[in-house]
Amino acid sequence: MTNAVVFVQPDRFEVSAARCLDYCAVRRYAVAGLICGDWPAALQMLKDGLASVIVVSSPAQLDPDREPRIEVVPKRLNSRRHATRPVARMATLT
Repeated sequence: MTNAVVFVQPDRFEVSAARCLDYCAVRRYAVAGLICGDWPAALQMLKDGLASVIVVSSPAQLDPDREPRIEVVPKRLNSRRHATRPVARMATLT
């Protein structure tokens, strides 16, 4: 069974925590901890081997300045450019 730590921000704590706990139940995760607003404490649970996943109710719950930074790519990027990616040119030595 996977052990999870639930991380929520203090604002809307009850709603966010309930969503995370429901998610953990559906995924059959054992909840090893419920952390309110202390990202380093959630990471420490991973480092100590007490949990192998951090569960949040939405990316908005994460502090944008946290380390390590985690970014979630939306299914559809609205501002996506259809141009090709730049390719480095190789110089030939003569």
